[in-house]
This record gives sequence, structure tokens and C-alpha cells, in this order.
Amino acid sequence: MSCRNNNNNSVPFVKIVYTTVKVNGKIELVPLEWYADGSVKKCE
Repeated sequence: MSCRNNNNNSVPFVKIVYTTVKVNGKIELVPLEWYADGSVKKCE
């Protein structure tokens, strides 16, 4: 999985974090990109 397509190079990428989402009664992990300024972006 390659999520590190950071278009905003002024904010350094920190790590991939996961959140849980319930979809159709099933719990799924969703990968998110976490940046040094505290912003989070969904991996595409």
C-alpha cells in the first residue's frame, strides 16, 4: 500500500494511522495519513 503522495510538501508526513469504521455491520480499518501539523488525510 502506497499512501505517501503528499501534495503539500511544506508539512512533513509523520505516519500512517488507522481508524475503525462500521460498514454494513462489519468493522473495517481505514488508513489515514497523519502530518506534523496535526492534520489527517484519507489514503487514496
